[in-house]
Amino acid sequence: MSELPVLSTDAPVALTLPREEAEALLLAVDAMRPLLERVRAEIAPEPEPEPTPTAAEEEDALRRATRLARESLREARVALDERRPTPDQRRAWQESARRYVAERAGRRIG
Repeated sequence: MSELPVLSTDAPVALTLPREEAEALLLAVDAMRPLLERVRAEIAPEPEPEPTPTAAEEEDALRRATRLARESLREARVALDERRPTPDQRRAWQESARRYVAERAGRRIG
């Protein structure tokens, strides 16, 4: 036998059941859970439909997206120009690369 207190806003109640009956009751409650969830889903209020955007709102969203895309493109171009090497840097890197290639070629031959 097991004694379980019942939690409620009223005075507590002690429930005494044989173990087999308590297990059967718990199994029945577990089996009913999917049915109860389906019933809850059926009686739940319908969600309110989202308001459809007006033509002016759609046009405004299109303008905003176009403006943001153009700004992003401008920022990307500026970022690429800032990373572009100066002519002096380019000559220094090319000279360094020539020396490296010549040095590597000298090691293979020698």
